[in-house]
Amino acid sequence: MADNDPQGFYEALGVKSSATAEDIKSAYRKLAKETHPDTSQNASSEKFHRISAAYEILSDPLRRAEYDSSAYQASEQEAGTRVIDPICCSRCGQATAQPRYVVFYRVYSFIIMTTRRPVQGIFCAKCAKKEGLKSSIITLFTGWWGVPGGPLYSIGSILRNGFGGKHDRSADEGMIWYNALAFLSRGNLQLSYALAMRSIKASDKNIASDAAELVAQLERAGADPRQGKLRDPWRTSILCGASHLFMAFALPGALALAIFADTQGSSVRTSYAGSGLYSSTQYRPSTQTGISKPRVPTCTSAPYSGQLLGANQLSATEGHSLEIRNGSSGDAIIKVRAEPYGTVVAAFFVGSNQTGQITGIPDGRYTVQYAFGDALDISCRRFVQVAGAGQFPGVETLQTEQTTTQIITQVLSYTLYAVPNGNVSPQNISAQDFER
Repeated sequence: MADNDPQGFYEALGVKSSATAEDIKSAYRKLAKETHPDTSQNASSEKFHRISAAYEILSDPLRRAEYDSSAYQASEQEAGTRVIDPICCSRCGQATAQPRYVVFYRVYSFIIMTTRRPVQGIFCAKCAKKEGLKSSIITLFTGWWGVPGGPLYSIGSILRNGFGGKHDRSADEGMIWYNALAFLSRGNLQLSYALAMRSIKASDKNIASDAAELVAQLERAGADPRQGKLRDPWRTSILCGASHLFMAFALPGALALAIFADTQGSSVRTSYAGSGLYSSTQYRPSTQTGISKPRVPTCTSAPYSGQLLGANQLSATEGHSLEIRNGSSGDAIIKVRAEPYGTVVAAFFVGSNQTGQITGIPDGRYTVQYAFGDALDISCRRFVQVAGAGQFPGVETLQTEQTTTQIITQVLSYTLYAVPNGNVSPQNISAQDFER
């Protein structure tokens, strides 16, 4: 089908409908910088809102799936008046009678950061199984090494990939019905009949009703009801399921076995530590059971991304800006410290996979620090437990420039996830240094 961009979202970002999530994010950032009223002299409010709306849909895997599949709509009247092309697999390019829009996930971990990247598109069953296996193998080697989310995301993603990926039933039903009409327009009545029989069970009542009417018409035209059932190519084979189960649990199983073996070895060494002439008794502190760990009160209303936490020294009218894109799987707190004494000028919150920005930073020299955690304490200003902390290298010097016509301030932008061949290598710091 030629028109697979019904609202022009891909065109707005300047990418193809087959673009990866990274391609879409890169295109959006470039265009946003070129069109945003605060960062470009060639600002265009209308274009900025257009690319923002496109990115909002295409950056979400399930909303993008719904958008892509919505391009495939047809009616019985169209099938009777023109030839409709059946849906093709986005990988092999071949027409497929029973397509699915599937999202597979690849997990990448970088010690304290873990991210899931979707690989999605319209697949035939054969290409989907290949992509699921490929994504799981990549996750097996790259996903386990992040704390604390790496193992959890890796197991979940591998199991999901192995059993067909993530797909939406309504989108699948819409494409099956579209193909029923496409093959009808091409004169393949028996295949159209088989697809219409499947569409009778659709959750969309309009599709189910239209499919029942088409089935009746095709039976009158000579379609054979005995050939009205298609083989399900999406059924997971025992071999495929077993291979993904092995990948999901091979590493944690091996670690558990190693720990068990080490524990058993330690026990044997303790039992036979003495010579035959004397015995030694090892005393261990007793442990009490039935005493639960006290529950730490946590924040009941999480701050929004960019919200300041506590007192700050920002200007209310003018100053420099700091933007943080948190591409990690954990929430973050950002601190801006003035040099040389390390005084906190501002601290603010940035949620996982969100962007936060503050303005009004006065002229000076600053260090930018960050920390990750799972939950904020009851004050909503710090983490109950810091999972990891770091700071961006070097000291940033911010200086306002004035011309005869305008005042020019600076905008700092950092991204909190590992970028291959990136130009910034963050430095790890202790939780105590971050909290001081």
